[in-house]
Amino acid sequence: MNKSLKKYVASISLLGLMAAPITFSSVFATEITTKNVEDISVEKNNLGQEKLTQEQKKAYYKQYVKIIEEVVAEHEGTNMWVAPFDEFTEEDWVEPEEFRQKAIARANLRFENFQLSNPSGHVALAGISKTKETQIHAEGVAVGLYVTGSFETEYNHTAKRQFFKTINSVTSRTSKGTWKQTGYTPRLIDAGRTFEISIGGELKLDGVYSTHRASLEFHCDAYGGIS
Repeated sequence: MNKSLKKYVASISLLGLMAAPITFSSVFATEITTKNVEDISVEKNNLGQEKLTQEQKKAYYKQYVKIIEEVVAEHEGTNMWVAPFDEFTEEDWVEPEEFRQKAIARANLRFENFQLSNPSGHVALAGISKTKETQIHAEGVAVGLYVTGSFETEYNHTAKRQFFKTINSVTSRTSKGTWKQTGYTPRLIDAGRTFEISIGGELKLDGVYSTHRASLEFHCDAYGGIS
Protein backbone atom coordinates (compact mmCIF):
# COMPACT_ATOMS: atom_id res chain seq x y z
CA MET A 1 0.00 0.00 0.00
CA ASN A 2 1.45 3.36 -0.96
CA LYS A 3 1.79 6.23 1.51
CA SER A 4 -1.04 8.30 0.11
CA LEU A 5 -3.51 5.41 0.45
CA LYS A 6 -2.42 4.76 4.04
CA LYS A 7 -3.11 8.35 4.93
CA TYR A 8 -6.57 8.18 3.35
CA VAL A 9 -7.53 5.04 5.28
CA ALA A 10 -6.23 6.49 8.52
CA SER A 11 -8.26 9.61 8.00
CA ILE A 12 -11.47 7.63 7.48
CA SER A 13 -10.87 5.58 10.63
CA LEU A 14 -10.19 8.66 12.70
CA LEU A 15 -13.35 10.36 11.48
CA GLY A 16 -15.33 7.24 12.35
CA LEU A 17 -14.02 7.27 15.90
CA MET A 18 -14.80 10.95 16.31
CA ALA A 19 -18.37 10.50 15.02
CA ALA A 20 -19.22 7.56 17.28
CA PRO A 21 -19.52 9.49 20.57
CA ILE A 22 -21.78 12.08 18.91
CA THR A 23 -24.15 9.42 17.60
CA PHE A 24 -24.23 7.63 20.99
CA SER A 25 -24.99 10.88 22.82
CA SER A 26 -27.82 11.67 20.42
CA VAL A 27 -29.44 8.25 20.91
CA PHE A 28 -29.01 8.46 24.68
CA ALA A 29 -30.68 11.87 24.77
CA THR A 30 -33.56 10.57 22.67
CA GLU A 31 -34.10 7.65 25.04
CA ILE A 32 -34.21 9.92 28.07
CA THR A 33 -36.60 12.33 26.37
CA THR A 34 -38.94 9.49 25.40
CA LYS A 35 -38.83 8.00 28.89
CA ASN A 36 -39.69 11.37 30.41
CA VAL A 37 -42.73 11.67 28.15
CA GLU A 38 -43.92 8.18 29.05
CA ASP A 39 -43.37 8.49 32.79
CA ILE A 40 -44.27 12.12 33.42
CA SER A 41 -46.23 13.73 30.61
CA VAL A 42 -49.01 11.12 30.21
CA GLU A 43 -51.78 11.62 32.79
CA LYS A 44 -53.85 8.67 33.96
CA ASN A 45 -57.19 8.39 35.75
CA ASN A 46 -57.98 6.36 38.88
CA LEU A 47 -58.35 3.20 36.79
CA GLY A 48 -54.84 3.57 35.35
CA GLN A 49 -56.16 4.61 31.93
CA GLU A 50 -54.62 7.46 29.97
CA LYS A 51 -56.70 10.62 30.25
CA LEU A 52 -58.28 11.89 27.07
CA THR A 53 -57.64 15.37 25.78
CA GLN A 54 -60.53 17.81 25.56
CA GLU A 55 -60.73 17.29 21.80
CA GLN A 56 -60.80 13.51 22.21
CA LYS A 57 -63.60 13.83 24.77
CA LYS A 58 -65.65 15.96 22.38
CA ALA A 59 -65.20 13.37 19.64
CA TYR A 60 -66.18 10.55 22.01
CA TYR A 61 -69.22 12.47 23.22
CA LYS A 62 -70.54 12.80 19.67
CA GLN A 63 -70.20 9.04 19.26
CA TYR A 64 -71.93 8.44 22.60
CA VAL A 65 -74.95 10.48 21.49
CA LYS A 66 -75.20 8.49 18.27
CA ILE A 67 -74.81 5.17 20.12
CA ILE A 68 -77.65 5.97 22.53
CA GLU A 69 -79.92 6.93 19.63
CA GLU A 70 -79.18 3.58 17.95
CA VAL A 71 -79.70 1.54 21.15
CA VAL A 72 -83.00 3.27 21.93
CA ALA A 73 -84.19 2.60 18.37
CA GLU A 74 -83.31 -1.09 18.75
CA HIS A 75 -85.03 -1.52 22.14
CA GLU A 76 -88.69 -0.60 22.03
CA GLY A 77 -89.99 1.16 25.13
CA THR A 78 -86.51 2.22 26.29
CA ASN A 79 -85.98 5.81 27.40
CA MET A 80 -82.31 6.80 27.70
CA TRP A 81 -80.19 9.84 27.00
CA VAL A 82 -76.56 10.88 27.41
CA ALA A 83 -75.70 12.99 30.45
CA PRO A 84 -74.52 16.56 29.75
CA PHE A 85 -70.86 16.80 28.74
CA ASP A 86 -69.79 18.57 31.94
CA GLU A 87 -71.35 15.87 34.14
CA PHE A 88 -68.95 13.18 32.88
CA THR A 89 -66.27 12.03 35.32
CA GLU A 90 -62.89 10.75 34.15
CA GLU A 91 -64.08 7.18 34.78
CA ASP A 92 -67.11 7.73 32.52
CA TRP A 93 -64.91 8.28 29.46
CA VAL A 94 -64.52 4.85 27.89
CA GLU A 95 -63.99 3.50 24.39
CA PRO A 96 -67.13 3.92 22.24
CA GLU A 97 -67.57 0.15 21.90
CA GLU A 98 -67.46 -0.31 25.67
CA PHE A 99 -69.98 2.53 26.00
CA ARG A 100 -72.25 0.74 23.52
CA GLN A 101 -72.16 -2.48 25.56
CA LYS A 102 -73.05 -0.56 28.72
CA ALA A 103 -75.92 1.17 26.92
CA ILE A 104 -77.30 -2.18 25.70
CA ALA A 105 -77.08 -3.61 29.23
CA ARG A 106 -78.94 -0.57 30.56
CA ALA A 107 -81.68 -1.01 27.97
CA ASN A 108 -82.23 -4.55 29.28
CA LEU A 109 -82.30 -3.53 32.95
CA ARG A 110 -85.45 -4.64 34.77
CA PHE A 111 -86.48 -4.40 38.43
CA GLU A 112 -88.16 -7.54 39.76
CA ASN A 113 -88.20 -10.20 42.49
CA PHE A 114 -88.42 -7.90 45.51
CA GLN A 115 -87.45 -9.31 48.90
CA LEU A 116 -88.12 -7.82 52.33
CA SER A 117 -84.86 -6.48 53.76
CA ASN A 118 -86.11 -5.64 57.27
CA PRO A 119 -88.60 -8.32 58.34
CA SER A 120 -90.52 -7.76 61.56
CA GLY A 121 -92.53 -9.74 64.03
CA HIS A 122 -96.24 -9.38 64.63
CA VAL A 123 -97.15 -5.82 65.61
CA ALA A 124 -100.34 -3.79 65.82
CA LEU A 125 -98.97 -0.26 65.69
CA ALA A 126 -99.47 2.62 63.28
CA GLY A 127 -96.63 4.18 61.29
CA ILE A 128 -94.81 1.00 60.24
CA SER A 129 -91.94 1.42 57.76
CA LYS A 130 -90.69 -1.51 55.70
CA THR A 131 -88.07 -1.75 52.96
CA LYS A 132 -88.06 -4.15 50.04
CA GLU A 133 -85.07 -4.62 47.78
CA THR A 134 -84.16 -6.27 44.51
CA GLN A 135 -80.90 -7.07 42.72
CA ILE A 136 -80.97 -6.75 38.95
CA HIS A 137 -78.51 -8.39 36.58
CA ALA A 138 -78.40 -7.48 32.90
CA GLU A 139 -75.35 -8.40 30.82
CA GLY A 140 -72.85 -7.71 33.58
CA VAL A 141 -74.74 -4.83 35.19
CA ALA A 142 -76.04 -5.31 38.74
CA VAL A 143 -78.03 -2.56 40.45
CA GLY A 144 -79.95 -2.84 43.69
CA LEU A 145 -83.20 -0.91 44.13
CA TYR A 146 -84.42 -0.35 47.70
CA VAL A 147 -88.03 0.78 48.21
CA THR A 148 -89.25 1.84 51.66
CA GLY A 149 -92.94 2.19 52.39
CA SER A 150 -94.43 3.81 55.49
CA PHE A 151 -97.90 2.48 56.38
CA GLU A 152 -100.63 2.67 58.99
CA THR A 153 -102.73 -0.34 59.91
CA GLU A 154 -105.91 -0.71 61.93
CA TYR A 155 -107.67 -3.57 63.69
CA ASN A 156 -111.02 -4.75 62.30
CA HIS A 157 -113.11 -6.23 65.12
CA THR A 158 -115.49 -8.01 62.74
CA ALA A 159 -112.73 -9.75 60.82
CA LYS A 160 -110.57 -10.00 63.96
CA ARG A 161 -107.41 -9.01 62.15
CA GLN A 162 -105.29 -6.06 61.04
CA PHE A 163 -105.67 -4.36 57.66
CA PHE A 164 -103.85 -1.55 55.90
CA LYS A 165 -105.41 1.82 56.72
CA THR A 166 -103.28 4.16 54.62
CA ILE A 167 -99.84 4.69 53.11
CA ASN A 168 -97.85 7.65 54.41
CA SER A 169 -94.90 7.70 52.03
CA VAL A 170 -92.73 5.74 49.61
CA THR A 171 -89.02 6.45 49.13
CA SER A 172 -86.37 4.64 47.10
CA ARG A 173 -82.66 4.52 46.34
CA THR A 174 -80.21 2.45 44.29
CA SER A 175 -76.95 0.74 45.19
CA LYS A 176 -75.14 2.34 42.23
CA GLY A 177 -75.33 5.60 40.35
CA THR A 178 -77.77 8.38 41.17
CA TRP A 179 -81.47 7.56 41.49
CA LYS A 180 -84.17 10.23 41.37
CA GLN A 181 -87.64 9.00 42.29
CA THR A 182 -90.17 10.68 40.00
CA GLY A 183 -93.36 9.39 41.60
CA TYR A 184 -95.35 6.41 42.78
CA THR A 185 -98.90 5.08 42.50
CA PRO A 186 -100.34 3.00 45.37
CA ARG A 187 -103.36 0.72 45.02
CA LEU A 188 -105.02 -1.04 47.93
CA ILE A 189 -106.18 -4.51 46.92
CA ASP A 190 -107.04 -7.90 48.42
CA ALA A 191 -109.69 -6.42 50.73
CA GLY A 192 -107.15 -4.13 52.40
CA ARG A 193 -104.49 -6.78 52.99
CA THR A 194 -102.13 -5.73 50.17
CA PHE A 195 -100.71 -2.47 48.86
CA GLU A 196 -99.63 -2.67 45.23
CA ILE A 197 -97.16 0.10 44.43
CA SER A 198 -95.86 1.25 41.06
CA ILE A 199 -92.76 3.42 41.39
CA GLY A 200 -90.85 5.35 38.74
CA GLY A 201 -87.49 7.06 38.64
CA GLU A 202 -84.42 8.17 36.70
CA LEU A 203 -81.10 6.37 37.02
CA LYS A 204 -77.84 8.10 36.14
CA LEU A 205 -74.94 5.67 35.73
CA ASP A 206 -71.83 5.59 33.50
CA GLY A 207 -72.74 8.90 31.87
CA VAL A 208 -76.21 7.74 30.83
CA TYR A 209 -79.66 8.66 32.14
CA SER A 210 -82.46 6.10 31.89
CA THR A 211 -86.01 5.91 33.19
CA HIS A 212 -87.40 2.84 34.93
CA ARG A 213 -90.62 1.72 36.53
CA ALA A 214 -90.95 -1.04 39.10
CA SER A 215 -94.00 -2.70 40.65
CA LEU A 216 -94.04 -4.37 44.05
CA GLU A 217 -96.44 -5.40 46.79
CA PHE A 218 -96.49 -5.01 50.58
CA HIS A 219 -98.66 -7.41 52.55
CA CYS A 220 -100.29 -6.94 55.96
CA ASP A 221 -100.88 -10.08 58.01
CA ALA A 222 -103.55 -10.63 60.65
CA TYR A 223 -101.32 -9.23 63.40
CA GLY A 224 -100.12 -6.14 61.53
CA GLY A 225 -96.82 -7.56 60.36
CA ILE A 226 -95.69 -6.17 56.98
CA SER A 227 -94.03 -8.36 54.39
